Amino acid sequence: MATRSTQEETENRCEEAADLLSEGHPGRWVVKHLATKYGVSPQAARAYVRKGEQLAKESVPVHDRAFLFAQTFAGLQADRMDARSAGNINAQVGASKQLVQMLKLINDIDPMRDFEDAFMRAAASQLNNGKGRIPRVSVDPKTAPVTLTEEQYPPLDENESEEAPF
Repeated sequence: MATRSTQEETENRCEEAADLLSEGHPGRWVVKHLATKYGVSPQAARAYVRKGEQLAKESVPVHDRAFLFAQTFAGLQADRMDARSAGNINAQVGASKQLVQMLKLINDIDPMRDFEDAFMRAAASQLNNGKGRIPRVSVDPKTAPVTLTEEQYPPLDENESEEAPF
């Protein structure tokens, strides 16, 4: 019977899985590699890989993830269009499949979700006073924000294009 790994060994193996995944190795290969290297079951190796995936995601800041996502997505769109113009149906389908896989990752990089969660936690005491009523707050007209009239808005730049920026 095999002995259980210590917490330190498990953490090191998860970090190794994260490193291998970030180097571009497929998950299946990493599972086989870790199972062989450490003499653990494939289930244990898959657990290391799952934790390693989470570590790899957490190591990249949210704004960097969004930038990398946008850059990769644009490249895949260009590849798809190039394949279409070249008449290469296989490459076009492959790029389309990759685009679908990228769309599945949006939840992992959505910075608004993180902002909304933080906002709701911070504003929870003000939004729900526990009485089931809307709290009444008086507004001091001296400190209230100033509303601009239509004439006070800055003029639009006439040189600016009306086309979408993407």
